[in-house]
Amino acid sequence: MKKMAAILLLCLYVFGATDAYQLLKLPKFVQHYVEHRHENPNLSLADFIQIHYQDQLVIDADFQQDMQLPFKTHNSDCCVAMSIATIVPAPIEVKINAPEQVTVVHILFNDDVPLLHAAPSVFQPPKVA
Repeated sequence: MKKMAAILLLCLYVFGATDAYQLLKLPKFVQHYVEHRHENPNLSLADFIQIHYQDQLVIDADFQQDMQLPFKTHNSDCCVAMSIATIVPAPIEVKINAPEQVTVVHILFNDDVPLLHAAPSVFQPPKVA
């Protein structure tokens, strides 16, 4: 039961988050290929793929069927989000001003006064026991 649930969730994720849902259009691909084979018996699968995927887009009588083939259109919202995210923002103008000259004042706090008030016990050498 867990295995079936995992497979179901994986399929839902793959078909929802990627373009794998286009594989569900494979029966339309086969049907359209068979229709072209009836019109031209010498048409190979490679020629069919070249006509519909590699050559320039031709608007003809079966254009609507051509656009229903797998991987001909993008219906995913992630592509829109990616194209919006890649819009280049306008350049920002930054002015850098030279720093102002700062005068530093050094204050001496009674450096001439000897350390008479320091406790002598703090500054004694270590005693050997």
